This record gives sequence, structure tokens and C-alpha cells, in this order.
Amino acid sequence: MTWRHPSIAARLTAGLGVVALVVFSTAGWLLQRALQSELVDADQMKLAGKVSVVLHFIDEANRSGDRAALFHHLDDLRIGHDGLHIWLVNEGGDTIYGASSTTGTTVAPRPAPGVRADVTEAALPSASLWPAGRLRVAIESGPRDELLRSHLATLVLICALGVGSTVLLSWVAIGRCLRPVSQLSAEASDITPSSMGRRLTVPPEGAELTGLVRAFNQALDRLEDAYAQLQAFNANVAHELRTPLASLVTGTQVTLSSPRSREDLREVLMSNLEELQLLNALVNDMLFLSRADRGDRAEGLEDVALGSEADKAIRYCDALLQEAGVAAERSGDATAVCNPPLVLRALVNLLTNAIRHSRAGDTIQVLIEPDHGLVALSVLNPGIEIPAPVRAQMFDRFYRADSSRSRGQAGHGLGLAIVAAVARMHGGTVFVERIGQANRVGLTLPAGDTPSSVDPVEGVAVVGTAPVMPLPNSTARPARSL
Repeated sequence: MTWRHPSIAARLTAGLGVVALVVFSTAGWLLQRALQSELVDADQMKLAGKVSVVLHFIDEANRSGDRAALFHHLDDLRIGHDGLHIWLVNEGGDTIYGASSTTGTTVAPRPAPGVRADVTEAALPSASLWPAGRLRVAIESGPRDELLRSHLATLVLICALGVGSTVLLSWVAIGRCLRPVSQLSAEASDITPSSMGRRLTVPPEGAELTGLVRAFNQALDRLEDAYAQLQAFNANVAHELRTPLASLVTGTQVTLSSPRSREDLREVLMSNLEELQLLNALVNDMLFLSRADRGDRAEGLEDVALGSEADKAIRYCDALLQEAGVAAERSGDATAVCNPPLVLRALVNLLTNAIRHSRAGDTIQVLIEPDHGLVALSVLNPGIEIPAPVRAQMFDRFYRADSSRSRGQAGHGLGLAIVAAVARMHGGTVFVERIGQANRVGLTLPAGDTPSSVDPVEGVAVVGTAPVMPLPNSTARPARSL
């Protein structure tokens, strides 16, 4: 922690300290003002009372004419009240009565210089001994001011102690509350690539931390899955590259081990070219998937009649269909906004996958179904139900449901992953479901604005048309001759 970047505990403690300072200061100021108001009111009431008593004495003196008795009563009134001053002034401004309470000498009818006092004045009755005279009464405010200063010092001390106690207790309480955060930080720092399975301990109390820890653990789950997929991906890539590279190296070494005729060398080069084409296809597929993972969107979008694209895909797979003894037909039609080559590639991969898992005599259906602003493009083929674990992974890279299949039989395992990538690039999704005795695998695409004009070929099996593009993962491979 630095002064430039204080910790959360320090910031919270400082904030609570400021709040406590404001609260205590405001409360102290209000108490001080209230006490001052009460004392001033009390002195004013005291002044008014003294004026009433003095006027009563003057009234008695007017009736008796005894001036000495009046002065004696005024002296008695000031006994025990050192801060009380009484002056009687005649019409000429001369002080008739006004002895100091401490010296007994006559003084001017006003408080001494530098003495703070509350003064009130009243006119003497017209029938008094001093017509047109004035009565002046003063009470020194020094004791009151001293009491207020003492009270203020006490309030300042209480405020300082209150703020200090608040800061100290806040620091302790916040430290205890944030202790689970420190423990979670220590646990998080212990998580390494070699211990990806570790998770943070969910605290038993505190909804805020519980939600945060659970969200963090869920992020760790996703990270662990991604890390496992990356490890599997690296292993699968190495495995997929090792076989053709080993074949190329071995074949070339054998070829160079003894003299070969031109025809033998040609066959070796053709075989090597086949392996290189497989490697090139694998690399291109991986680059395509990396683009989809980056979030690239499909370009060159247009309204496409999916019925026409489905017919093309069926014709492309004609050789595989005939080799497997399987028929294919299209059902339905719709227009989608998509990139035609990408959709055709996804369809060919779906058909290839369906052919691989069909038996001779089966019929594969390519289904096109509009669905609430989307178009579901899928392939339906008879077969056993796909287990749930397989459904969850069948669109992953290099995944093969049957690990016993050879590389030549099952391809490199990117076909359905490419289907999922095509769907993502168009803003769609992939799906797999069981319908009766058949499995349906497909993707969704955004629907187009205009209806398709392609006539459906529902119920018609496609027969021998030469393909116009290389078949992905084709099993037809020339024999290697060394």
C-alpha cells in the first residue's frame, strides 16, 4: 500500500473518520449553540427580574420619601451578585446611585472598559423622587463566557476522542471484515497451471463475497476447460501431423535407399502429394477455425436458396454415397442470408458425417425448415441414438466418438467443428436431436427476405453426378508403391 494508492481498508477507515468528524463537530456545534442560547435567555430573565425588584423598591421609596432606605435595599439586592450593577441617573445625567459592588465607590452608569455585560434600561416613574430619571441594570457576561469556553473545550475533547475511537474501531472492524478477501487472494495466488483443479473456498457468510467467489470459480471452470481443450488440441495437432509427416519421411527414405525408375518416382511423388494435400487441408481448416474463434463474421452475405445449395452438396457427395450404398434426398426449401461457399462447406461436412454413420440401404435426408426468423438446415440419418456425452463434445475439434477408427476412416476430426464455426460466423447455432429412429444434426442461419424459387426434390435419390469440388475426408486414396 502507498499513499498514492491506499488500500480499501485505509480508504474506508478514512471515509468513516471524515463522517465521524462531521457528525461529532455538527453535534458539538449544536450543543454549544443551545447552551449559549439557554444562558443568554437566563441572563435576560435575570435582568428583567432585577429591574422589576428595583422598580418596586423605588415605588416604596416614593411613597415613604426615604431615599436612604431605597439605597439600603439596592445594596442588599447586590449582595452575592458580584456581576450585578445598578445605576440611578437623574434628568441631568448625574449618577444618583451606582456604587461598585467591589469598591463601593460611585462609578459612571456603564460597565467598566473591557468588561462584557448585558445591560437593560428603564425610565423611572414620573412621580418618583427623580422625575425623568433613568434606571440602568447590568449583569457581567464574563462568567457565562467562561462557562461557554469550558464547555467548548470539553466538546472538542469529546469530538477528538470520538473521532479517534471511530477510526480505531473502524480499522479493526474493516480489517476483520476484509480478512476473507486476503485469504481468497492467498488461495488465488496458489492456483497455477499445474493445479488448475483448485477452487476458492466459498465463505459461509457475506452475500457479496459469496457471489464473487462463485463467479470466480465458474471462470476458473471455464479456464480449466479451455486449458484442457488447448492441451488436447496441441496433442491432436501433433498426432494428426505426425502420421503424414512420418509417412513422407519414411517413404522418401525408402525411395532414396535404392535406385528407382521414373515410374516408381512418379508414384512416390503422387503419394507424397496426397499426404501434402491432407496436411494443407488440415492447416487450412485450423486457420478457418481460428478466424471463427477470433469472432470474425461471414462476409459476402446474400439471399441464398438453400434448396439449391443442398442439391449441390448432395451431388458433391455422390461418390461417397455410392461407395457406402446410401441414398440422399432433400426435404423443404427456404432462403437464408449467408455466404454460399461456407454454407455449402458445412452441408458437405454434415453429409459426410451422416454417410460415415449410416448403413447400406439407408436414406439420408437434408431438411430445410424456416423457424421464427431463422432457417434450420440439418441432416437426418437413421442410426443408434447418440449418447449424451458424445452430443456435448461432437462439435469439438479433433473429437471422434469411436476412438478405434483409424485416421483414414474418420478424417482429421474437424468436420463438425467447422460446421459450428460456420454457424457462429452467421450468428447461428448448432444442434443435435433424436427424432424417432434417426439422429438430426444441423445449424441455424438467419432467414432471407424473399422466398426461394427452387423446386423441392423431396423423395428423389440422387445418382451419379461427377463432383465439382474435392470431397473432404475422402477415403478413396491411391495405393502407395515404393
